[in-house]
Amino acid sequence: SSADGSPKRSSPSRPGGRKVLNEPGESKGDTPEPSQGAKKIDQPGEESPDTRASRQRQSSFLDSSTSEGAGKPVYSSSSNVKLMNLLEEWEEPEFMSGSKAVATVKDLVNFRKAVSYMDDKYPFSHAFGPANTRELTISSAQTVYDRLMLAAGDNQVLPFSTLAVLATAPDGSLMDVRIKSLIRLLRPDRQGNLTKLDFVKSIDEVYKQQRLLRASISSSNRIDNAFEKIVNCFFYFFLAIIAFTILGWANVWTVFLSFNTFFLGFSFLFGAAASNYFEGLLLIFVRRPYDIGDRIATSNPKSDTSPDGSSTWYVDNVTLFTTTVRFATTNEVATYSNGSIAQLRIINANRSPKGIISVLIKFGLETPFNKVTVFRAAVENFIKARPREWIALSGFR
Repeated sequence: SSADGSPKRSSPSRPGGRKVLNEPGESKGDTPEPSQGAKKIDQPGEESPDTRASRQRQSSFLDSSTSEGAGKPVYSSSSNVKLMNLLEEWEEPEFMSGSKAVATVKDLVNFRKAVSYMDDKYPFSHAFGPANTRELTISSAQTVYDRLMLAAGDNQVLPFSTLAVLATAPDGSLMDVRIKSLIRLLRPDRQGNLTKLDFVKSIDEVYKQQRLLRASISSSNRIDNAFEKIVNCFFYFFLAIIAFTILGWANVWTVFLSFNTFFLGFSFLFGAAASNYFEGLLLIFVRRPYDIGDRIATSNPKSDTSPDGSSTWYVDNVTLFTTTVRFATTNEVATYSNGSIAQLRIINANRSPKGIISVLIKFGLETPFNKVTVFRAAVENFIKARPREWIALSGFR
């Protein structure tokens, strides 16, 4: 603008091919045509095509709605899913409480009552039917599936919405925790349907876990009883020595010290065995690296494990002195002393998070990239269509 505040007119002869703006009251006919290299100047209320395209891309990623009272953009659920798929897999760490929980008498009574339910003929309730053996469990599961299909209408398979009634709160809303538990247990397909075979497999898996838990409790009970007998032997031995000393019946300590030389000679023979036995006790009572039914592998801790996986064994029985295992490939049964296992690296497949399988596939140099992309999409669809066998595609490179 000029010094007096009036708008200053742009010079038509100014170099650079700039467009001359009309002053108020000037006709459009007086405006010279812009040169070939001139660009259109957007008006304040207009948007360029590039700006509109960028805004559309941004609106597809962000949800235009804002949280009530916050005024901040909220990510849509589809965007969150896309972001989660792009991020790497990660396991939440387990937080252990620093203070030990004290079991009350009520907790012990409830535990014994829960264990008694496992031995009952109807561990899953009378409505489910008898399930104290695997054959009865499978038969009762088929009967329950047929009864649920009566509420499925004309569907050929059971929809998951029929079972979602179990996750309904008293106010009619669905509880997310129960829904996730049902999905994790039953594993419906991508359409939310559940076949009879998949339903029976899920119930059979629950039955197996229950029986393994009952076997682990029984094994722990036997170990505790054996350890209690050992402690009682030492306790009563020293109690008898103290009682004889107080009563003055004999100089027990003199007799005890006379056997010291005898015990010292045998200590050189049984020293290594005693040390091995004590390591086995620490393995069973302190470390507890496995339970009955777990799939384990042992290896030398001084060497690395094989990247292709390890040969595994099923734990069939655990006692105070030995562990009985069964080879997963040939069903051969072997017995290890707990002291020998304590010195090895123990890999527990049941406690390992999400096993990873790597498959090497070679493509020729002349293979176009679009075919590789189609192949990857087919693999992803194959994995998503089988949620009971596969979890996710962790990488493709």
